Parts: sequence; structure tokens; C-alpha cells
Amino acid sequence: MDALIQIKQLSKIYGTYFSRARVTSLRNISFDVKEGERVCLFGPNGAGKSTIMKAIMGLIKPTKGKVFVKGYDAQQSKLTIKKLIGYLPSELDFYANVNIKESLYHFGLLRGLKRAKALEETNRLLEMMGLSKWWDLSPQLMSSGMKQRFSLALALIGNPEIILFDEPISFIDVQGKMKIYQLVHDYVVNQNKTIIMCTHNIQDALIMSDRLIVIDRGEILIDGPITEVITERCKSMEIILTEEAPNPEEIKRILGDENYQLSGRKIMVQTEDALQLSTSLVNRLQENRIPVFSFRPFVEQRREKKKTNLKQRGKANHDSN
Repeated sequence: MDALIQIKQLSKIYGTYFSRARVTSLRNISFDVKEGERVCLFGPNGAGKSTIMKAIMGLIKPTKGKVFVKGYDAQQSKLTIKKLIGYLPSELDFYANVNIKESLYHFGLLRGLKRAKALEETNRLLEMMGLSKWWDLSPQLMSSGMKQRFSLALALIGNPEIILFDEPISFIDVQGKMKIYQLVHDYVVNQNKTIIMCTHNIQDALIMSDRLIVIDRGEILIDGPITEVITERCKSMEIILTEEAPNPEEIKRILGDENYQLSGRKIMVQTEDALQLSTSLVNRLQENRIPVFSFRPFVEQRREKKKTNLKQRGKANHDSN
């Protein structure tokens, strides 16, 4: 089966060449997504997940590389691609003084639906999301869970082939999350839609995806079936704190007696459920305002790869001389 989305050697650098604020968000990444796949881009804040989403939608211009959606170049066919994609952003933003029915209807028209079809879709999605009797509310009067369901309706109107979720359920309670899970399964999964989601919560990833791509500092570290990645390929994780000399007592107070080792600013986790435990530890650190610089499978795996590459380059230079 041909790939629905193709990302080829994608790099993105923010800032000019001479700027001190020059930041590399993506580093020469490549992967394909097939029709009907449910893919999770997993990693800490700042790993490059949202940049990939924006590149797929054609919202940013890559420094290097190409993105193709259904064969269309994301930079050269932006309008065509936008019609194929429904997007649920991490930061929700609505028309403040417009009721949710009018907003949803307006979005349907923007996606190219005729008036009668847009009204039909609006009523159907409001019913599906359990928002029919709240149709005349403005978003600012809704609860967080209601806003999340309304945002999902906005992403789904027009029946897009590809759904992009950027941290879709980070700020709602367990009951609200389960409602979103059920809605996504009933509508999106049953219709074999293609899903790409970003998260740093492994529980969300397990429920909503079947393939996990672990990203850190703009690089893909692991890509595979989610159960295989969690149970076989992520038994040693490394958390690197931003602070050079964190207070060990403070770290111990926050993390408790979990199975980890602290050495300088590095926290090593080596267990059968290392990925899940590391995710929990990172969330606790961030909740307590301890900045995390990196969160990834044990760096020794990458060092060995770099050593091999250096040996190969050295051998190639020697042979050429």
C-alpha cells in the first residue's frame, strides 16, 4: 500500500544563520504513514512533534526536505491538503461571542460544504458530541471537557481523511478523557481514518494509537508497533534535567522511592516498564517546575551508532587517500 503521508529528510531551523537564538527543531527525519494508521509522535515538550504537524499542514516552510500528503507537495498544494486534514490543536481558540452551532456551521462552509450539508453535519456532530442542547452557548461559557468535544467536532466537520491531534486531551479529567477516547473510536477508528497525534502521556498513546514514534531534540529514536516499543525496546530510559546541579533531596522528594538512579543532572530508569515510569517521572518534575532538557532511550545506543558512523567515515577517507 502506498503511503498516504511521506516525510523525507525533513529539517527545520528557526532563526537566521548568524542569530544567537538559532534553534534546530527537526534534524533530517523521514517516515511514512499509511492509510488507516494511528500514529503517535511521543516525546517531551520541545522535541519537535508540533513542528512535524505544522509541516504536514504546510504551515511552516522546511529548512530542508519535503512533505507529501496523498502525493501533493505540502508547500505547493496547501489549499488542497487543508481540505484533507482535520486538526485539533493543543491550545483551543474560538470565536468568543459566537455560539457553538454557528461556529461549527461556519467551519463547515469554510471546508467547502454546501449550506444544507453544512447544517446537516453541524447538527449531526453536535448530537454525537453530546452538545445539542447547549447549541446556543458561546465557548467561553463551556467547561473544559465541553470545549474539548467542541474542538473535536470542528476537526471532524467536512469528513477529512486525516486527523491531526496535538496534545488533544492534556488538560481534562479522567471522565472527560474517556468520553473523548470513545468518540474518537466510534467516529474516527471505525471509519478507518488516518490519525497522527502528539503526546508526552504514554497512557493516551496506548489507547489512541497502534504505532509509536519516539522523538527527542528533533530526531527519531525509535519507530515501531506501540506494544513492541514499550515492552521490548524501551527498557532503559534517560531523563536529563536542564539544571547542571539539581538538589538531590528536592528530586527525591518529588519522585519518591521509584526505581531510578540520579547522577548529576541525569536520571536513569532501567525497568521492564521504563517508558511508562519515565513518563510519570517527567510529568511529576514538570508539575513541580523542574525543567527537563531531554527524555529518551538510553544514550549509549546512540553513542554506539555514532562510533560506527565515525569509523565508516574514517575508513572511507583512508580508502580515498
